[in-house]
Amino acid sequence: MSKVFKFLFHQDKDMTSGNLFTKIILFAIPAMFTQIFQLLYVTIDLTSVHYGDSAESMGAIASNSALINLIIIVFAGVSLGSNVILSEAKGAGKIEKAEKVLHTSLLFALITGFGVGILGFFISDNLLEMMGTEDFYFAKATLYLKIYFCGLPFLMLYNYSAQLLRAQGDSRSPFLALFISGLLNVGFDLLFVFPLHMGVAGVALATIIAEAVSATICFFILWKGKNNYVSFSFKKFKIDRKTLHELLIIGLPAGLQGFFFSLPNVFIQASLYTIDPGNANLVNGATASGNLEGYFYAFCDSVAVSTMTFIAANVGAKKIDNIKKCIVCGLIWGGIFCSLIAMATGLIYRPILSLYVDNEEAIEAGKTRLFLIGFFYIFDFTMAFSAAVLRGLKHSSYPMITTLICCTILRIVLIYTVFPIEQFHTVTWLYALFPITWVIATISNVVAASIFVPKDLRKIQIQASQMLESSN
Repeated sequence: MSKVFKFLFHQDKDMTSGNLFTKIILFAIPAMFTQIFQLLYVTIDLTSVHYGDSAESMGAIASNSALINLIIIVFAGVSLGSNVILSEAKGAGKIEKAEKVLHTSLLFALITGFGVGILGFFISDNLLEMMGTEDFYFAKATLYLKIYFCGLPFLMLYNYSAQLLRAQGDSRSPFLALFISGLLNVGFDLLFVFPLHMGVAGVALATIIAEAVSATICFFILWKGKNNYVSFSFKKFKIDRKTLHELLIIGLPAGLQGFFFSLPNVFIQASLYTIDPGNANLVNGATASGNLEGYFYAFCDSVAVSTMTFIAANVGAKKIDNIKKCIVCGLIWGGIFCSLIAMATGLIYRPILSLYVDNEEAIEAGKTRLFLIGFFYIFDFTMAFSAAVLRGLKHSSYPMITTLICCTILRIVLIYTVFPIEQFHTVTWLYALFPITWVIATISNVVAASIFVPKDLRKIQIQASQMLESSN
């Protein structure tokens, strides 16, 4: 068992040489498990409150899922700027720049975490009203969301710390931090919900405690870790304006892309309520499926982000052949995982959905959504992967624009024009919006990548030649 663990979590911090096919997946696996464990804890949150309190409490937490996912994806996207810039600085051997990236990123994380957390706490009820949350969920949903916003600084600190560690070649530490904090989350869930009967408040409080622990562990490793390329120092803990500007050029479009990608989910969640108002089985079934989709995303997103990190490092090192290899290797791994996802969707959907819901109507609602997502997930991966490649080459704005047009505007237009028509006012047509828009966005991103990548490679070749001439 120890040999397996060592193989999976071995960290070779050199991302510019060796067998990139193997290195990319070994780097991606800890990030993959990080997201999977995050989802497992959400699953335990939902099931513990369902069986320890009530189905109403589960629905209250579920009604926050689209909004919370939106918050997480947006700020996780912004933190990708830190990953790309620090990876490139490490690849180029620019340690002073890497230090500025680290300290600027961490301070920016805390400032935005506190700012958004305070704002979100006071407008939680307004946000849920905008989403059309049902009255019988509203009070508990608001309580959960307010408590969740209190923990946002910890979430932000963890996200940025994790990206900074990954940029240095360490994808293991963020996973281990989340594993430890997740065990605490499970323990506090069971304690707060069953013996103490705290319901949704207990689940939310357990989440905050877990986020605080994971953020503290990652920060401590950045501060005291012996194998860091760059480490945290309180003396250097300040924002460098030029560095912040560079981080935001990459990260802000990535965050906005996440926002544009997730925003329609809020409208889709609200539209779900209109199909059969008051039907908790429909909502719970779709929520169960949505939680399972998170696992699909974990596999594919980890490959995309891993590839992006390796591309950025090799851009810094001016290694063109490696950049090409990274793109091919990432596509192969993504294809493998998407094939496994489609197989799992068709074979074991019922026992998995039964872990969340015990009603046949809810299972059928979840099945409809899950099939539409699982069998067509290759298009979502291709869309995300092509965006990651462009972002690794510092083209972060184009994927954002593509997402805005294809995954936000088009989905919302279809929700308000086609979905209200009686024959299209069904769960099937509502969730068919996902694969339809994935295909369109994928075509757009692939066309852009086919244009930008060759130009960037020629530019890097010229820079490498100039560096070689100047050294001679």
